[in-house]
Amino acid sequence: MNKNHTLKSTLITLAWSVYIPSFLLSVAQGMIIPILPGFASEEMAATTFMIGLIVAAKAIGMLIFDIPSGIILSRYGMSKTMMLGVILFALSSLLAATAQNATFLFLARIISGISFSLWMISRHSFIAIAVPIEIRGRAISIFGGFGRFATILGPFIGGIVAEFIGIRIPFVIQIFLATVTFIILMINHHKSDKYNNDINKHLMSQNKNLLSGFSTVFKNNYKIFATAGFVASVLSFLRAAREFMIPFWGEELKLSKDMIGYIVTASFAIDSLLFPIVGYVMDRWGRKFTGVPALIILSIAIFLIPFTSDLYSLFLIAILAGAGNGLSTAFILTLGADLSPNNNRGEFLGTWRMFADTGASSAPLAIGYMGQLISISFASTFTAIFGLMGTIILIFVVRDTKNTNKS
Repeated sequence: MNKNHTLKSTLITLAWSVYIPSFLLSVAQGMIIPILPGFASEEMAATTFMIGLIVAAKAIGMLIFDIPSGIILSRYGMSKTMMLGVILFALSSLLAATAQNATFLFLARIISGISFSLWMISRHSFIAIAVPIEIRGRAISIFGGFGRFATILGPFIGGIVAEFIGIRIPFVIQIFLATVTFIILMINHHKSDKYNNDINKHLMSQNKNLLSGFSTVFKNNYKIFATAGFVASVLSFLRAAREFMIPFWGEELKLSKDMIGYIVTASFAIDSLLFPIVGYVMDRWGRKFTGVPALIILSIAIFLIPFTSDLYSLFLIAILAGAGNGLSTAFILTLGADLSPNNNRGEFLGTWRMFADTGASSAPLAIGYMGQLISISFASTFTAIFGLMGTIILIFVVRDTKNTNKS
């Protein structure tokens, strides 16, 4: 009874502060997944490598700003960090909507990555503090599930709007959704001043030399970053490879933008159905019970993408990739929250996200480069092998954190 009450009260607390704002931003982000490669190619005449660079730009922005985000979080607290992230996201969407060349679009996507770095580290830190470890898998998987439901709507809406209204309109809708999110956060902030202040006090570092906090965190946790951090990077690489390769290969097969949008939507639909099961399994049997099969299935699906030759075969592989990604729901967030220390939490999670975002940012770049230099088939094979390397390390080296005890 107490556990059920704890879960229920925690979910109510997270609803307006985490779940609904994240849902709206995930819809906004998902809208451009099926259109970004085509937008860069048709509107900017970008090469295969430049398309990969533009797709990777968001993750690059996140990567370069993960540690600064941790510093901002430790200095100014959760609320200001989070709201700054939403404002920058709206700005990035405005810049992308008005971009006239590939360089300008790349810079807009970099700013989008910076905004999501600020947003994600503030949300991740909030969850790590507010959610007890015994229900953390379920609470974070619901967070991931909201995001995945949003990415069903996002690509679906984005593909249709781009095909039948205009390819720049999805960026305009992003601005609207960011504005709505900001209003919700402002209302919730004023309603929950005391609770937010308590969280901020826990997060804000008392150490005036914040860079020394990162040095201490890395020195004390380098083994975690070298093993679990590497696995997080591999999983992020696979996720980004999936988001890049499915719409890119759809363009290669000469599919229309709405058809690509339907395929991506179907992939995310399968993805979103698994989060309740994943959260239960992580809390009941351990984090590896979902992480290992997720890595294996994603690796196989990405390997098979270049072997598809029409709408139906690409659709089936996209469904398989969606199932693999669904099994990884909240894995990186949960593992990072479990491993984060009570002291210097913002610095730890900033470094943790840096490892994850290294994988996300490098995937489109590596695949685009190998695809232009050698072939997409070679790039997909490389990605699959990289995924299996991560699987081996997760099985044999990384400890399961389900029963991690914290004071």
